[in-house]
Amino acid sequence: MSHRFDLHTHSDQSDGTYAPAEIVRFAARGHIDLLALTDHDCISGVPEAMAAGKEEGVAVIPGVEFDNEYHHELHILGLDVDMDHPVLIRAMEVARERRDKRNEIILSRLDAAGIEVRPFVRTGQTATTKLHIAHAIIAAGYASEVREAFMKYLRPGTPGYYTEKRFTPEQVLEIIHRSDGVPVLAHPCHIRENLHGLLRELVSMGLLGIEAYYPANTARQTELYVSLAHQYRLLATCGSDFHGKNRPGVPVGCAWRESRELDRTYETLIRRMES
Repeated sequence: MSHRFDLHTHSDQSDGTYAPAEIVRFAARGHIDLLALTDHDCISGVPEAMAAGKEEGVAVIPGVEFDNEYHHELHILGLDVDMDHPVLIRAMEVARERRDKRNEIILSRLDAAGIEVRPFVRTGQTATTKLHIAHAIIAAGYASEVREAFMKYLRPGTPGYYTEKRFTPEQVLEIIHRSDGVPVLAHPCHIRENLHGLLRELVSMGLLGIEAYYPANTARQTELYVSLAHQYRLLATCGSDFHGKNRPGVPVGCAWRESRELDRTYETLIRRMES
């Protein structure tokens, strides 16, 4: 019997809209056996998710999604990381310091342009993202939807644009390995360059998996990513990239498909967790 799982979800500790425990309950209702919480550059929601997993009968993997310093969007998941490892704890501190500095610069630049959104920025989450600022722009009446907020105020050449320095892919892979985790390339369908060349580079640095099953994939893309997993001897994973109301129509577990590759990945991760 195949086991359903989802290795890429976001809670209200970063840019999702549901509490970690609620995501676990969604997983249980969807007959998901294994779930990873992978908030952006933070692990603060994992203990709550793991506690809920014990109540709901869902195995919960501690995880994190790292934004990388790269010339285009590049994200790497760290799965089954040691939450107490000092290398990971310090990395989370550095990432938060960098995000806080970036957010203040963005808000200051918007202030200077007469775009006053500070009172509308949501608080309480560990990682405040640009999506939070985009929602504040909407709430303040300067845009009607997220795409417009980014296009008018947060992309290069606009009043609020600023990007912080992030960990390089090599640093991210080292952090995940030193914290005993499994590094996985997230949503390769978003990558706009030669994927073979990128994978060769990342595998040489220690990449161990690729998110082969993802809601935005075409059938041909999924076939390619599964083939690349075989070619580079990587784990093929599946992830919904669940964000709750911030990404409607993408429920927990929606990326899972019955396949031998995912069966092998499930067995590998369960063995790791049991050991």
